[in-house]
Amino acid sequence: MRDTETTDTIESDDLAEMGDVDDESRRSFMKKGAMVTGAAALGLTGAAGSAAAQSSSPNVLVYSYDYYPNADFRVIANLQQSTTVRALKRRNGQTVPEIQLPSDYNGYIINYRIGGGDNVAGIQTFLFSRQSLSVGSTYRLQGDAQVFTSSLNLLQVSANRR
Repeated sequence: MRDTETTDTIESDDLAEMGDVDDESRRSFMKKGAMVTGAAALGLTGAAGSAAAQSSSPNVLVYSYDYYPNADFRVIANLQQSTTVRALKRRNGQTVPEIQLPSDYNGYIINYRIGGGDNVAGIQTFLFSRQSLSVGSTYRLQGDAQVFTSSLNLLQVSANRR
């Protein structure tokens, strides 16, 4: 299944003009992320990954630079398992402590639905989850992201089906 809509890269200033992604939410997340990253650097990790695991919504992993809190996204396609495994390992092929078995994860290509009407921005990226997401379905990322692994620059966040 191919998404026929245009996908453009946009700057963060453009997001504020579109309205659906709350600029204050993004700033708040960035502050929290900086604090968690600082804690990780000091060896104070532990609760960050488990707090999001308590959620009843599916937990997903998304790259920190592609995280838009409270944004809707559509699942475009599944990634091949071999691609998912490679994406969830370090460049040297080694696993990270947080992901012992990358093959336990499903990889997806997603398209964010940011904005409304004629101003919808279609930003495509990857997302990973131990749970299955339905291709063609729309979900919403929550604002509860936590640093999952700084080695791979991944956040863990809950997502609700729309």
